[in-house]
Amino acid sequence: MSEQKSGKEVTSDPVALFFQPGSNWDVLLPGTTPGLNINAEFVPMIFAPSYLDNEFKLQDGWRMLLGYNEPDHVDPSVAVKTTPEVAAAAWVELAKLRTGGTKLVAPAIANDLDWLKKWFSLIPEGTKPDYLAIHVYTTTFDSFKAKVEEYYHTFGLPIIVTEFAMTSFDANVPPPQSQQQVHDFMGQTTAWLDATPWIERFAWFGAVRDAYNLHGVHEFNRLMDQTGVLTPLM
Repeated sequence: MSEQKSGKEVTSDPVALFFQPGSNWDVLLPGTTPGLNINAEFVPMIFAPSYLDNEFKLQDGWRMLLGYNEPDHVDPSVAVKTTPEVAAAAWVELAKLRTGGTKLVAPAIANDLDWLKKWFSLIPEGTKPDYLAIHVYTTTFDSFKAKVEEYYHTFGLPIIVTEFAMTSFDANVPPPQSQQQVHDFMGQTTAWLDATPWIERFAWFGAVRDAYNLHGVHEFNRLMDQTGVLTPLM
């Protein structure tokens, strides 16, 4: 995929280079992959409260820090189940990392709004995040829009949709039936996200080679195939 902007060709080739065999989001950082040069901002994440004290340190120059990943969810491969009380206590320490113009992003829950409401009630006012990260998986544009608006009206913070795709985790809701259906869903949702002033950023889920790393998200959402070749969705 490529496009023309200000007379310069912009391609997604570096994205494919990033996902070389053996690459891993946990440890693969800008500057550590030979030949990789992507003109993009690196946004670190404190994956779970215990990660505040691990051996990895934030790189210099970060401007935005993501909070915990799906702390309301039980899945050792993508989340560390954490109570709102433990998460809030650790957040007080995490918030000390905010200096100058740096921004903090609230934990991205899997689906438990009550967990997030409780967490917000427990954190001191001075540690309030600047943005709310959310994950939205649904199969219609209307349900996607409704869910994103629910988060915004409930918590009143600008939204970063850090994961979204057209898929169903409900046995009673059919998955996407064709690649074209996902393509159309992506077009509708991204157009709306671009036009909505309180949406800060968004990222489609599916830039993986190994189907295991889709974690149940339908294969039609892939941004690259098993060999790293970018799909038409890119």
